[in-house]
Amino acid sequence: MSHLKNTETSEIITRYVSFRKKQEVIRTVQIALDGTEYLTRFGSPTAHYELTLYVNETGKATLMAAEDSVPLLECSVRQGVFTGRIVELGSFDYQAASWYKVTATLAAVSEVSDP
Repeated sequence: MSHLKNTETSEIITRYVSFRKKQEVIRTVQIALDGTEYLTRFGSPTAHYELTLYVNETGKATLMAAEDSVPLLECSVRQGVFTGRIVELGSFDYQAASWYKVTATLAAVSEVSDP
């Protein structure tokens, strides 16, 4: 069964998770005078997990706190178990009966540094 869980508190935030893995590559394209294109790629690709979540009031509060304190979250779906930290949390769209739809982006590999 799918779920999104805070690994530090073992609290399940929601069981209604839609998951999509996204990869970003940093590259430049240079075009020579003869029209030849030269591609240069920098570093390794970064993976992000894009989630669509359905949460109740408690899940909404937990997600907002997780955005602030950046704990490690675990997303368990049919494709596997993925961990990451929230880098972007969308607006909460009220659905019905105190449920909200929200999108979140998790960074696959991330470290947290104190300012």
